[in-house]
Amino acid sequence: MSLLLDIKNALSLLRRGEWHEFVIRFKVYLGQVDLKDAYIHELGLSEERSYYYAHSGGLHLEEILKTLNITAQDSIVDFGSGKGGVLITFSKYPFSKITGVEISPILVAIAKKNLKALNIRNIEIVLSDAADFTDLEEHNYFYFFNPFPCNVMRAVIVNISSSLIKKPRKVTLIYYNPECHDTIVAGSPFVKINEFRRHDLSYHIYSNVTQLSEPATAQKR
Repeated sequence: MSLLLDIKNALSLLRRGEWHEFVIRFKVYLGQVDLKDAYIHELGLSEERSYYYAHSGGLHLEEILKTLNITAQDSIVDFGSGKGGVLITFSKYPFSKITGVEISPILVAIAKKNLKALNIRNIEIVLSDAADFTDLEEHNYFYFFNPFPCNVMRAVIVNISSSLIKKPRKVTLIYYNPECHDTIVAGSPFVKINEFRRHDLSYHIYSNVTQLSEPATAQKR
């Protein structure tokens, strides 16, 4: 039954012209790309700094990215990039720079292997606690899939806010499963400008620029 479902899904991707996604899923199926969940006890990480890794890239994220009018003048950081699933999705878009920040050396090694298997070369992965990563001025997009507790998120938002003083610019935050929403908006320049639902979770979109028109397809609380 599982094999028949896999074949049906693969044919559906091909009919829709989703060749990139088809190749990724085929290589996952063959074991050449590893995007399986990884838990902090397996990685030797602290619950005070990390949550488990789960792949959040793919077509549902692309639906969000397509609303953002990404150009070659944009660059993005994925905080808690794990095995690189979201980085793979970002590689389909014209970002001038794509950076993953990941605290686990095990996950960094897997991510680099995954990118090599897919022949993706324009991505940098930095081994770092997210709160210690301050090379932010070159980026104007930041992605989070609930990667760490709110104490870490607070430090990251402070760092991004400080980077706006050094280099004023419009910044967009994409936050999937936004458990630390209050931490983001409390005392920061960021406000929620949009929300998209996916099953029982949501994406929140934040910006430091509030005079923005919101897509008609957005679902807001």
